[in-house]
Amino acid sequence: MRKLLKLIAYSLLGQANILCFFSCQPEQQRILVGTYTSGNSEGIYLGSFNGGEGTLTLEGVVAKTQNPSFLAVTDNGQYVFAVGETSGGTVTAFQWEGAQLRQIGQRPTGGAGPCHVDISPDQRFVAVANYSGGNFSVLTKNDNGELDLEIATIQHSGRSVDSTRQQGPHAHCVKWIGERVLLVVDLGIDRIIPYRIDESGQVVALNQGIKMQGGCGPRHVVAHPGKDILYATCELSNEMAVMNMNPENYELEVLQYISTLPENFTEFSKNADLHLTPDGRYLYASNRGHESLAAFKVLEDGKLESVGYFPVRGKHPRNFMIMPDGRHLLVANMNSNNIVVFRINATDGSLEFTGSEIEVPMPVCLKVLP
Repeated sequence: MRKLLKLIAYSLLGQANILCFFSCQPEQQRILVGTYTSGNSEGIYLGSFNGGEGTLTLEGVVAKTQNPSFLAVTDNGQYVFAVGETSGGTVTAFQWEGAQLRQIGQRPTGGAGPCHVDISPDQRFVAVANYSGGNFSVLTKNDNGELDLEIATIQHSGRSVDSTRQQGPHAHCVKWIGERVLLVVDLGIDRIIPYRIDESGQVVALNQGIKMQGGCGPRHVVAHPGKDILYATCELSNEMAVMNMNPENYELEVLQYISTLPENFTEFSKNADLHLTPDGRYLYASNRGHESLAAFKVLEDGKLESVGYFPVRGKHPRNFMIMPDGRHLLVANMNSNNIVVFRINATDGSLEFTGSEIEVPMPVCLKVLP
């Protein structure tokens, strides 16, 4: 009897060890890195992030392609779309083949200098913003990840007050906020315009969009997960814009402008990217020049309160990303060729360097693979 009990105990212990082996392993997630290839970069890189230790390692190049400065990944992780930020303007579709991305198609974007790409929630449409062309395009995607038809290229027109950056339109961001509703952010004309794909497949503007304060230069936007609030980085004025968004007609109303820089900072700096933590409690924006991430607490009404400014341990922070669990933030520093890992303090939103960083030539975009 004693021998039998001992055998049962060893068996249960063995099962517990097996369960722990699978459940106690540190979380490993794959990170794609888009780059500029004017230097030593060869294209799209792959990294591996260990959530348990807060460390990032570089796996290597997974696709050789020109200037993949922004990426988008389908919900199932099988397909990746990369803009080719060139005067010609392309968007390339890739599919995983083993440990490499294989090109399965390429389409023109309808304008020069594509700088942003996004996939609709129903995974049927791919939108691309063309910065130099001042326009954006919407293409259809089939179930095999291939880009089929360009259903529309919409040209913006006009100018704003900045004599060097706003002599014409510059579409900088396309963001799906519904199955068929797309926000287009135009830095050159200080407007954010909502569009919808109607039942006939036409892309139509829902309204004229919001005309923001002259010279602010809206660049990127993100919607709050639990409030009818939209946030935008204003690149030229170094501000965050907080806007109320009507969920019925997508009209926008500015509630607040708040600086992304300290009051006593007078040197050159331009902000770039922004992201919210998954719970919507904190928002961060990257400052190129001040070389920092500005952190904000999201108040009950959606407005922002400054938390502080955290050095990025590099130069020219472009895109950054918050991991899905909300515990870590990774920032791509383009001019210092490094990607740095920070830990997010859930109590106050402050950032702490984990001690981990990798070298990647001219990193500008980070995407986590599902």
